[in-house]
Formats: sequence, C-alpha cells, structure tokens
Amino acid sequence: MYAVYASRPGGFRGFKNRASIIKKEKKPEVKQEHWGSKSEYILSLIGFAVGIGNIWRFPYLAQKHGGGAFLLAYIIMVVVEGLPLFCLELAIGNHFKKSSSGCMRMIHKTAIGVGWCTIVVCFLCSLYYNSIIMWILRYLFESFVSPLPWATCVSNQTCCLQDRTQYYWYYEHLKITDDIRDMGSFNPTLVVCLIIAWVTIFICIARGIASSGKVVYFSATAPYVVLGILLIRGVTLPGAKDGITYFLYPDPKKMIDLDVWAAAAAQIFYSLGIGFGAIISFASFTKNCDNVIKDSVIITIVNCSTSILGGFVIFSIIGYRRHVTGAEFSQMKNGPGLAFVVIAEAVANMHLSPLWAVLFYSMLLLLGVDSLFGLLESMLHQLREELPFLRRIKKHGVNALVCLMMFLLALPTAMDGGLYVVDIMDNWAVTIPLLCAALGEIVAVMWVYGIHRFTREIHERTGHRIGWYWQVCWMVLSPLVLLVILGASLYTFLSSLSYNRFVGCDEVNADNASWIKPTKLPLSGILLALGLLIVPVSMIPLGFVYGTFLQKPDPVPLTRKQDDADAEGLASIPPLPTSSGPAPLYPDASPAPLYPDAPPAYPVFSAPEGPPPSSTPFYTPQSYPTTFSSPGPDTVTPLKTQSKTTAI
Repeated sequence: MYAVYASRPGGFRGFKNRASIIKKEKKPEVKQEHWGSKSEYILSLIGFAVGIGNIWRFPYLAQKHGGGAFLLAYIIMVVVEGLPLFCLELAIGNHFKKSSSGCMRMIHKTAIGVGWCTIVVCFLCSLYYNSIIMWILRYLFESFVSPLPWATCVSNQTCCLQDRTQYYWYYEHLKITDDIRDMGSFNPTLVVCLIIAWVTIFICIARGIASSGKVVYFSATAPYVVLGILLIRGVTLPGAKDGITYFLYPDPKKMIDLDVWAAAAAQIFYSLGIGFGAIISFASFTKNCDNVIKDSVIITIVNCSTSILGGFVIFSIIGYRRHVTGAEFSQMKNGPGLAFVVIAEAVANMHLSPLWAVLFYSMLLLLGVDSLFGLLESMLHQLREELPFLRRIKKHGVNALVCLMMFLLALPTAMDGGLYVVDIMDNWAVTIPLLCAALGEIVAVMWVYGIHRFTREIHERTGHRIGWYWQVCWMVLSPLVLLVILGASLYTFLSSLSYNRFVGCDEVNADNASWIKPTKLPLSGILLALGLLIVPVSMIPLGFVYGTFLQKPDPVPLTRKQDDADAEGLASIPPLPTSSGPAPLYPDASPAPLYPDAPPAYPVFSAPEGPPPSSTPFYTPQSYPTTFSSPGPDTVTPLKTQSKTTAI
C-alpha cells in the first residue's frame, strides 16, 4: 500500500526512495557494528598498521640499502605513496560504511573481484602469520628459564660450538629438514603453541570489534612501553653507538640506486597494511563521518616513528653483539633470522638475560596479535556480507568455525619443514596480490566512480575538502609507484623461483655465517608457489565476469536521481479533494454529533478580530482546518498545522 504524505495544497511530498513505496523481502541485513569510542578506532588502526615487520624487516632493509640513504627514500615514499593510499582506504570505508567487498560493489558491480582478492589474501596471510606467533610463543615460554636454552650448548657438536643460537633455532626449535620435499613429522611442542595461539586469537575476536576493541587498549600500547625500556637498555650497552651510527649514516652511492627506492616503497606499503581491506572495514565501523585526513596523518606518523624507533633498538643491540662477538653488520639477517638468531644471541650475552628476552618476545607477540586482529576482522566482515547464510549464525559461532578451520590448515607449518612453507607463503601469497588489489581500488574509485564525485561526496559528508595534493597522488603518483613495485616484484620472483634451503654448518666455512642458502624450487614447490599467486589474483577478473554477466541488477536503486524521478511521478497523482468539491445534497442539514461532549479531533482556532486580510487565502486540504493570524494589515502569517498521513 502506498503511503502519501500531504504537505502542500493540491500536491504531495516525494518519496525518499522506492523502498518507501515497495515493500520487498530482502536478505538478512548485516547488523552494522560500531566502535565503542574514537580511541578504540585509532588504537585498532595503530595496532594493525604497526606489526612485526616494523621490528625485524625495516632494520634489515636499512642495513642492506645504505642506512640513512634508505631512511631518506623511505620518508619520501611515505609522502608520495603510503599516506595517500592509507587516506584513500579510510575515506572509502568511512564514506560507504561497508567492508572492502561491499564498498567495491557499491562503486561498481564489476569491481567486486577486488574485494574477493582481499578475502583470499587475508586468509592466506593469517595462516602463516599465526605460525610466526607460534614460534614467538615458544621462545617466550623458554625465556623464563635461566640460563636461556640458546645460551649454552647441551652437546659438544661442532655446529653448536660454532654458533649456539643458530644451532638452537634450526636443530632444537624447528628440527628442520634439509629439503622442502621432506617435511618430516609434526613437532609436538610447536603444535601445542599453535593451539594456544589460535585459542588466544579466538577469545580476542569472539564478539568482533566489541571484544577486540577492548583488547587493543593493552595490546596496542604495551609494545611502546617495552620498546622504550629496550631502547634505554640498548643505548647504554657498549658498542651501541657504532650500531646507531651505522643505521643513520647515509651512503651517497645508494641514493641513485633504484633498488633502494623500490625497497622503501614496498616497505611502507606493507608496513601500513594497505590492500588487505582491514583499513576499510575499521573505517566502516565509525558512527560519524570522521576527518579521514587527520586520522591518516596520525596513524602514518605513528607507524613510521615506530619503525625508526625499532631501528634504534635493533641496531643498538646489534652494535653490542658486534662488540662482544666481533660479528660484522653485514651478517645481519632478515625476518625470523633477526629475531630468533641475531637478537637472541645479543640478549643471551646481557646481564639478566631472561628479563630482556621476556620483554623482547612479549613485544613481538603483542605486535603480531594486533595485526592478526585486523586480518581476521577484514576477512570475517566480508564473509558475513557476501554469504547471507552466515548472518543467521551467531558471530562467535562463525568465528570459532573459521579459527578451527584455519588451525587445521596451518598444521603443516608445525612440521619439521614448516619454515619452508612459511617462506613460500610469505613471498608468493601476499606481495603481488596485495599490489593488484591496491591498484584495483585506485582504478575503481578514481576512474570508474570518478574522483570529482568521490571528493565532492566526502566534502558533503564531512565538511572537509580534499586538496590537490591528495588528488594528484591518487590519480598519478601512487599508481605509478605501485606499478613500478609490481613490475620489480614480478621480475624478482619469476626469475628466481627459489627458496631458502637449510644446509647446516658443514657447508659453511666462516663462523657466524648463515646456514641457509637460496635453492631452486622443485616442481612441487613451483606448483605451490604459482597456486598461491594465481588464486588470489584471479579473483579480480572472476569478479569482473560475475558482475558483468551473472549478477542481477538491484531492483530498488537508492540514488538521488531515482528520488527525483519518484517525486516527479507523484505529480501526476490526482490531488486530495479540497473545499471546492461537490456541493452537499442538503446544504442546511448538519448531522448531530455522536458524542456531543467529546473534544474536537483537531484543534480549533478562532479567527482574530478585525478586518480580514487583503491577500489571497491559502487553500489547504479539507481535513486541515486552518485560520490565519494577521498581526498587521500588510502581513499574513499562517499558523502551524498538524501533519496527517492519508492512505490511498
């Protein structure tokens, strides 16, 4: 039935949208969640953006690419690429109030594949990311023992005497095999740590942001307390000055090296978490239209400052390691090798070594858990929007099933050869798909939806104009940087097709040298790597095909143009009868009221004394008794009447 709202004589108010006219049975709606406060929102973004890579990847890249030269390139790439793209994702989520998939669908039906790509990337990244947390948990538990397990050699084997921290990492902790084709057996200790990791994650995300939003008050702030303690301790160690000088001293020759700029651009891209869809999901949970420019500047500054602060901590400890063992800075390792070998060795030589080990691995644990919150929330938010049957199941039930499934799929990383699986997934399942997803977002928003339309709507909703700097970066600079990184990544990965194979100390001549070396992938490894690369990237063209040929059009478009069309269509509906209708059969007859003492249904207004107004009377529907109050001979002021809904 139509509901018509009378608001003017002889006419009707237009409907807000067709949903006001046609009652149509819809799919179960996604209940929109909201942050408990603005501080939860900011801390969750900081916790997601600041991760393990800020501590163990940024210092390695700075050492590899000329120290201060890399820092300068890094800051420039923050301004050109990192900050604009982070602001773009915040603006998308804050404007459309949907997940990454939902936003892309609202922008254009063929862009849904970009959201599907982020779902697969978050799924694959969460699998191996929690496996890294599994290793951190075991080192954390063993840090409560004095002396530290990796500080002494239980046996008199040559490899242990040569490098006790590498021996413990590879032989005692991982029990690694010498080839990816030999995965070995399950490591019971690592399996238990993996169970603890996934149970902890489920408890924190059981009720979505309602639970994780409270956890971040501790998990996002505690790492900075620990980082400050480690910094104070690090700079007071002997040899710390040499390490910090090496970190900050710029190598002029590196400034013209394209590899330095490509590495800096890639690091800020992955460090901020762009392309995962988590930033869009977090921004969609805000109640109000926030100032996305201000928020993006705050988060980016905090993220970059954390990376630089982590560099001071790591290089001060490495300078102390060089002072004690004589190991050169060039022997610095990346990723797990830095955290579980280099830093572990330096901590083992400190006074009160268990205390510093507990602080360091607790910091890594909190950084990893916060980043995993964002990955899982992005994936689960999109799944609830894309799969309607999940909306009928309680949230904690869906989250429990997803965590259980991901634990089972991550079990191979707890085997003796699990390090090889993590290495391949880290290189192939995330890097290139993330770049493709980010480029897809830019194309969908800037060229399909339209940059002028997008910036105008942001200004209308928030009251903040998008300046020329943001528009130039979104349209030109950031896409060019992403294309360069994508080309360099494709060339690097497709030309090498290798993995880091464990060779042990028998094939190493120099002390403290790495016990792994790049080795060509076997056929099974190549198929696994290509599968991890192709599956997420293929979601983008599949979504284009689905949106073009298979997706049904929305029968209830809610656009401004449709509102105007509905309002114009209502103009053709005959008006309600007015006082100029047909004359009554018996003019002098007046029916007796059923209840003489009852009050009138509508307020009765008495006409003011004095001559009637000289202006033309204001006609209204018959059901609205209206009189006028004339304060002066030249002014006519209609009294406010009650609105009434008439059903047709």
